[in-house]
Amino acid sequence: MPIKPPNLDDRRYADIVAEARALIPQYCPEWTNFNPTDPGITLIELFAWMTEMVLYRLNRVPDKNHLAFLNLMG
Repeated sequence: MPIKPPNLDDRRYADIVAEARALIPQYCPEWTNFNPTDPGITLIELFAWMTEMVLYRLNRVPDKNHLAFLNLMG
């Protein structure tokens, strides 16, 4: 029975959006509108969706590539 490779990153869309929204006050304290209609929140949601798609593909890398990556690390 083969060993299933672990997920390299298990964050999902909601996790990414929550993390980005939590960082807003730290990096941009004058941003006070957190409604879904705000263009900034829309961009955060768009980038979170794109990031989730990249993470999904990253976690589906074949075993052959996993071995190649591990060989590169030594």
